[in-house]
Amino acid sequence: MEVLALSDVRKSFGGVTALAGVDLTLRAGEIHAVCGENGAGKSTFMKIVAGAELPDAGRYVLDGREVTLRSVADANQNGVGIVFQELSLFPDFDAVQNVFLGREPRRLGLIDRVAMEGDVAPLFDMLGLSVDLRAPVSELRIADQQLIEIAKALALQARVLILDEPNSALNVEESARLFRVVRDLRERGTGIFYISHRLEEVVALADRVSVLRNGLKVAEHPRESVTIGTIVRDMLGDKADNVARRTAQGMREPTSTDADHQLRVSGVSGDGILRGCSFTAAPGQVVGLVGLEGAGCEDVLDILFGRRRMTAGELAMPGGAGAPHSVEAAVRSGVALVPADRRTEGLALNQAIFENLNTVVTGALARLGHAPSRGRMTEVADRQAAALRLVHGGFANPVDSLSGGNQQKIVIGKWLAGDPRLVLLNDPTRGVDVGAKDEIYRIIDKLAEEGRIVLFLSSELTEYSLVCDRVLLFYEGRIIGELPGDEATEHAVLEAINIGRIAPAA
Repeated sequence: MEVLALSDVRKSFGGVTALAGVDLTLRAGEIHAVCGENGAGKSTFMKIVAGAELPDAGRYVLDGREVTLRSVADANQNGVGIVFQELSLFPDFDAVQNVFLGREPRRLGLIDRVAMEGDVAPLFDMLGLSVDLRAPVSELRIADQQLIEIAKALALQARVLILDEPNSALNVEESARLFRVVRDLRERGTGIFYISHRLEEVVALADRVSVLRNGLKVAEHPRESVTIGTIVRDMLGDKADNVARRTAQGMREPTSTDADHQLRVSGVSGDGILRGCSFTAAPGQVVGLVGLEGAGCEDVLDILFGRRRMTAGELAMPGGAGAPHSVEAAVRSGVALVPADRRTEGLALNQAIFENLNTVVTGALARLGHAPSRGRMTEVADRQAAALRLVHGGFANPVDSLSGGNQQKIVIGKWLAGDPRLVLLNDPTRGVDVGAKDEIYRIIDKLAEEGRIVLFLSSELTEYSLVCDRVLLFYEGRIIGELPGDEATEHAVLEAINIGRIAPAA
């Protein structure tokens, strides 16, 4: 039975066409995956389904009647729920308050906290979520916040559920649990629109797959005839061959072997889990850091960026400086950090594109003077936008108007404007599609060619062999070994970080 049908849906932003007439339907008890390259229109379409955006044109038929949804709350009341790609939690509220915000049960005119906690318990059990119910969600892990976002949608008992990159912050075990919940919801008759850049998930979960490209639906496939290769070709068109040809190119030679230009870490321990960490990284190379969550990889980035204290060992930054005592000191010494959560740590979403691209050069580095002119800031923005192939409708538009991939380019671009020596990339392709990933890989290649030192972390183990020259393997706070980039296959990496040693080749 068809629960939802949208036809000839159109939407433009500032002269940029996001949707040029898209038709999509959803059946009860179906997982309908929607795929598309960065900027293809999939997130805009789902925002329209969820009531977060009004279309410029088109029909929206829900349970056989035409409706106009003017807000997410309006959609919720009509049985449509969404888990947005980026978190929409209130950081100062706790998990229970966030789940029931605006729908709190009351007793004798007062909010019934006991009832709320009783209602939320089975949802959290289903998701495997165990957190302090009184703690502000800002104090919780990003993965836990993502599961709370999912619990919010499940609490609505919606007939239509939209999952937009729902596991972008989840580990393998948490993702597997989420997939079980999604399949269970399908069995209960819920219609699910599923958006993910992880195509192996799409092929495993979806009953139907639709592909958007340049604001149009270009293909639709039933489960039995869809493959990852088919989806990639539909998504990218003529660009598909370029992505398919990307393979590890062997270890790059350093652009300098001068010790003063290297990052040298010797016996470093921190106030987290890190213990006795030693390695060097030379200009012109991409060095991967990989381990299970809490293994110490992010501790290394935090120490290098001045966010965590070093308790033992020696650290020499490129240029000869010691460990930075603050973030400001790290930035002034030529360190850049692209964080895992771009929307809360990397961007000022409501500010203009050109302002975001100038954050570093006008902030900690103060290179444009105390009162930088609009003209000088636009010059910086122009230069970075051209280098990064940024797609936008004008520098005055807010960053929030851009697609996820273009937002990530701005996070990278604002740091490159400061000409850093050491670039720390924490999951730089999180939440972006295969086409945008290839562009970010190109940017990483360029950083190495320019003689910068790049440290790379990713939640997708397949990326290490595509991007890195060397990969350092972490286990319980220590480096247990190193693999050349072209040997850092998903199998080899996963085995090593789970058993705490590099297994001998078969």
